[in-house]
Amino acid sequence: MSRTDTSILVVGGYGTIGRTVCRELADSEREKILAAGRSPQKARRFARSVDGVEPRTFDVSDEMHHADVLKDVGTVVMCLDQDAPHFAEACLERGIDYVDISPTDSLLRAIESFDEVARGHGATAVLSVGLSPGMTNLFVAEAREELDTVDRADITLLLGIGEAFGPDTVKWTIEDALGNFSVQSDGETTSVTGLTDPRTVEVPGWGRRRAYRANLADQHVLARTTDIPVIESRLCYDSRVLTRYLAVLRRTGLFEPIVSLLGVDGIVRLAEVFPFGSTESVIKTEVSGRVDGQLKRIDQWVRGPDQARATAIVTARIAQALGPSHPAGVHHIHEIFSSIQLSKDLLESGYAVGRSEHCGENS
Repeated sequence: MSRTDTSILVVGGYGTIGRTVCRELADSEREKILAAGRSPQKARRFARSVDGVEPRTFDVSDEMHHADVLKDVGTVVMCLDQDAPHFAEACLERGIDYVDISPTDSLLRAIESFDEVARGHGATAVLSVGLSPGMTNLFVAEAREELDTVDRADITLLLGIGEAFGPDTVKWTIEDALGNFSVQSDGETTSVTGLTDPRTVEVPGWGRRRAYRANLADQHVLARTTDIPVIESRLCYDSRVLTRYLAVLRRTGLFEPIVSLLGVDGIVRLAEVFPFGSTESVIKTEVSGRVDGQLKRIDQWVRGPDQARATAIVTARIAQALGPSHPAGVHHIHEIFSSIQLSKDLLESGYAVGRSEHCGENS
């Protein structure tokens, strides 16, 4: 579908990430921006606050109305974590470009299966968009290309618990990121439990931190799309006390009972009412291998306040950049984009972006 005289539909457009995506896109003054969600009041209220944004009422789970909401839309930006991939399929069947920030690998795999549909209709889907997954994918894939051989990649996400996360993020963290999952490691499937297998990481700006295994999508996607034999993602919080407390709950078997006692919705409400801690988050990747027979490790990171805003900036830039020069089909961000311009955009928006190289036995 040609993007001439078409709109960009942002689903979840008045949410934590979606509203920043809409603002960033509206600043470009290229296309009409539609902020879509289930609440007509919230959509209208947000649209009134941003020039160039129009409200749309839409429930992504209502398949009967997919055709109506997609009329005259050239690009969809999905800022919600969906239960099923039907809306993505509807977009690609209509030749509509599709950008998704979902951190849930099962959903990403489902959308990957629509690759032939997208190619047949000339649509481009970009998945793993944001920071983690997103910039982490780009950093790992690009570092791998600099090495002759690669041994492993380690991905760390430090979350500032003072940030006002949306309810979807809190639910995802509890229900998916810190649960049980499987990974591909050295060609074998390995079962992993979240909040176990700690690794000490030097986190820029925060010093040495103990991070624990987490079900982050970047490790799964990179295992499918690169030849890196071992890829592990870990998570910690800015509060050492909270990180250690959650790990102890997991080790003693109390994590699930406490979650069941409070309920996921109850934890979401607590997170909204009692924010505390820093608003800064950090992503860091470490890719180890050899160049000319010598050991080498490449570290890269992004650091700054408001992870949701950084994710939105990356997402908006990807949506703006999509065009005829990008191949049709379903792709992850690192398969068709580079980190260079996105890193510049984050720097210009006040985030720190860094890189270091370590050679020899200590790498």
